[in-house]
Amino acid sequence: MPEDRRSRLVSLVLLILLCVSGCDERTPTTPSPPSPVTILELSLMPATVVAGATSDGRVTLTGPAPSGGTEVRLSSSDAVAVIPGSMTVPVGSTTGTFTIRTLVVAADTMTTISGLAGGEKREATLRVTAPVARPPTLQALEVQPSVIKGGQNAQGTVRLTGAAPAGGMLVNLRSSNAAATVPSGVRIPADGITATFTVTTSAVSLDTQFEITASLGDQTRTALIRVTP
Repeated sequence: MPEDRRSRLVSLVLLILLCVSGCDERTPTTPSPPSPVTILELSLMPATVVAGATSDGRVTLTGPAPSGGTEVRLSSSDAVAVIPGSMTVPVGSTTGTFTIRTLVVAADTMTTISGLAGGEKREATLRVTAPVARPPTLQALEVQPSVIKGGQNAQGTVRLTGAAPAGGMLVNLRSSNAAATVPSGVRIPADGITATFTVTTSAVSLDTQFEITASLGDQTRTALIRVTP
């Protein structure tokens, strides 16, 4: 075989061997960057509260928060639920909490609490119920003047602890003696707090002390009146 042909053949074989050897070596690959941490779930406990009470919001992430923590932006669809503008899940943790403060409402209100982190948004619904209004109670009974001459009249006043509801409230009345008479009852009008009535007295031969009683349900108040000859 001519020398130059042999040289070319040897060179070709060496080239093939080098290629095969190089093909066996794997090219190092660059690791893929970790997936960004996003919000997985937003929950409320409790999800129904009476107006004025608080609820706890809980944020769950898709993985541990990286260095510096993960900021979650918060919002509420209704001003009845007062929340911070954002919260931070601490580094290494997958959960974080925040407090929801509620305001007084006249009627039950539904509001949506939203959390946004890593481009993902999660929502939860909070129901804020109106407090049940308690009816007022009987606070006092007064009679003026408390000492009068028989045959004269006095004025009685009943007072509630708060405004009467729609339809008003009827306060029952009675006297311990027929010499001082009162109506069977007096109605306090809606939104009113007091009502007055007349105590009518008869002539007496001796100083006499009577009891005027007002009652509202199981609540009673008593006032004394002295009638003189």
